Amino acid sequence: MRRAVLLWVLFPVAALACKCQLTMSVCDEVASTDIIFVGAVEAIEPSFLDSWNAGQRAALDLLNRESARAQTDRSPAAFARLRDAYLQVFPDLPEEHKKRLAGATSPDQLAELFYWILDHGKRVRLRVKTVFRGELGDDDDDDDAQPQTVEVWTAFGDCGIDFQIGETYLVYADDDEESNTMTTGACTRTRRLTDAGDDLAYLYFYKNYADNAGRLEGFVTADLLFQRDLDPAHYTGRIGAPVAAVVELKSRDRSRYTQSDGQGRFLFDGLPAGDFTVSAYAPGYPAETRLLAGPKPIRMEKRACATQVLVAPPGGGHL
Repeated sequence: MRRAVLLWVLFPVAALACKCQLTMSVCDEVASTDIIFVGAVEAIEPSFLDSWNAGQRAALDLLNRESARAQTDRSPAAFARLRDAYLQVFPDLPEEHKKRLAGATSPDQLAELFYWILDHGKRVRLRVKTVFRGELGDDDDDDDAQPQTVEVWTAFGDCGIDFQIGETYLVYADDDEESNTMTTGACTRTRRLTDAGDDLAYLYFYKNYADNAGRLEGFVTADLLFQRDLDPAHYTGRIGAPVAAVVELKSRDRSRYTQSDGQGRFLFDGLPAGDFTVSAYAPGYPAETRLLAGPKPIRMEKRACATQVLVAPPGGGHL
């Protein structure tokens, strides 16, 4: 009964949290990713591994039931029913793997193939229109080109992306030139387009304005010891003791303004190379001019990304 038990506990095991050794800001992710594009999901194969497939539980119950039967009933008929159950659950496997299923001669061989399928994850077919980085075809830079279809692999379980058929995603994918396979996962910034506003703002300038594609990301905090809590390997869009402030970014010819959010974070996109200063003012600026921090000098290189932390006095606009 060992294999049948393993099948029953498969889904709780697959749901364990995926630990990412490294998480990046959009700037760093763009710089280190092979291909970045927007695409709508057309299909997920095998459909059994689709996290949103309502028939997944029934399919698993079928495999467990026939597996248990084959363990107690060693007849050819019982094994044939088990093999047919696998073929029923995985009708959309590539032909070579269907042949492996059809040619299996024992329940153990079928179970090994089952786990092999899980290990290799889901093949997601997406209809692509906008490409921000990398090459998917000859007409990537032609906005009038017909959309093309690409396949991306992602892990089954918590380490993969829960793609939904019909949804549109911003996809960060790595391309293996030897196997010609694109992959993405939970440790990338791949997400629904609806949830990718921050990334899209940066990518808009990155794609369209190479000379004005810099980003300044910063935080306003009241914590003098903020560096002790920063983890350089894991990006986070928040900081301890955040402070509400109006942030000024000043260059030689103009000033730009934004407000820190509930995590103390602020952003400026579309920056050219040059020298800037950044300052934080108390809420109410410019009607009330009360400087909380700065001005601090910043040198931006072409298409570069910079981070700046402004430390404000305790009580000076706390969130």
